[in-house]
Amino acid sequence: MKKLGILMLLVASAQSYFAQSLQFYTGKRDFLPIEILMEDGTTKTGFAQDFMLPDVATFTYLTKSSEKSANLSRKDVKFKSSKSDATVQLIPVSDIKSLVYTNEDTQEKFQLDKRIVKEIDNNLELESEGRVLMLPLMEKGEINLYGYRSMFCKADFGDNFASGSNGNNDDCQLQHVMIYLSKPGDTFAVAPVDYNKLTPLDLFNMKSLYKKFYKAYEIVGADCPEFLAKVDEARKNEYFSNKTYKENKKATDAQRKEEMKGKKGAAAAKINMRYKTELYTNMYKKLLKDYDSSCK
Repeated sequence: MKKLGILMLLVASAQSYFAQSLQFYTGKRDFLPIEILMEDGTTKTGFAQDFMLPDVATFTYLTKSSEKSANLSRKDVKFKSSKSDATVQLIPVSDIKSLVYTNEDTQEKFQLDKRIVKEIDNNLELESEGRVLMLPLMEKGEINLYGYRSMFCKADFGDNFASGSNGNNDDCQLQHVMIYLSKPGDTFAVAPVDYNKLTPLDLFNMKSLYKKFYKAYEIVGADCPEFLAKVDEARKNEYFSNKTYKENKKATDAQRKEEMKGKKGAAAAKINMRYKTELYTNMYKKLLKDYDSSCK
């Protein structure tokens, strides 16, 4: 079982028919404050529909892709200049470069950048075509980290089967963190491993999957020999492994337990969710920091 490594921790061991939903989903998604950066250099400011916090994906059916459920593969954006405006304009994604929207409750801003997402095949080659997605930006850097958290939530269907859970942390378990790598000025992004397509058999061929992780960094950081040397060192030391995950978890357990003192229910679940998310994303961030320090 140890051979399953960190991907068993990242990927749910079984599929489910339970529905999930995204935060901001109220049956009919609200229009949220938005800045749309267009390909021609102009900016549109107003309100757009079908947006959600980008770190919670949804599965409404067994075979539905989380990218589609999170609406990352949208073809257009429903936009209006003011919330009271009765006229809704459809803006094609082909005309859009980036989307910056605001959580009206917290005033936090979330950015999505358009990228052609390409996967690495079993021959460790980057596919030629790819698919166009609006990717949630998780962390800016010399190489940007894009992605979202995929959650398994308790179903609360109510009158609408598609509404599912409301995404509260105490109702949800983290399935995996989907990650994409891309430089700020690039038009494409690399998905090291598409967790949505993995089968149980894939998990028994871990060495082949891990090769894709290192290859992804080599592709995105190909312009920096110093960084490529660090990737090769990470490969030799088997950085992507269950051992690394356990070491990182042990290093943060004391702090997590300290924060958990006196917390119950949603408050405790929120802390646990944050630490689990950081465990997964920090695995990727280590090499991104290596690029920042080696290639400026």
